[in-house]
Amino acid sequence: MPTAKPIGVYLIAFFFAVATCILVAVGTALLFPGSVAETIWHLYPARRALLFPYRDWLGPGFLVLAVAMASAGIGCYRQRKWGWRLAVTIFAVNGLGDAAQIFLGHFVEGGIGVSVAVAILIYLSRPMLRDSFA
Repeated sequence: MPTAKPIGVYLIAFFFAVATCILVAVGTALLFPGSVAETIWHLYPARRALLFPYRDWLGPGFLVLAVAMASAGIGCYRQRKWGWRLAVTIFAVNGLGDAAQIFLGHFVEGGIGVSVAVAILIYLSRPMLRDSFA
């Protein structure tokens, strides 16, 4: 039986919940232009112009990614081993993506992303925390 959840596990599950909401909003806004979901672009207006030309495949892609994020959040919250594995995979892939940003010249954005991903991976890899997932 899993042990009591450390606060970090709650925070990671919360992160995945927020990411799920954002991905659903962006995916929906891309698939249904003019819908109420378009308010998501107020957070980062330049992204609409960047993503909109590819909406036919990005919209469904974001929704599929939302399912992965929701699954990771549920798995972490319930402290399931598969949830831990999925979270580690997501943060590792995210870190690699941020590392690519560094090579593309986005040093600050990529550096912060890599630092956060590495910190979370170190946290998740601590034996006591890792072993709390059943």
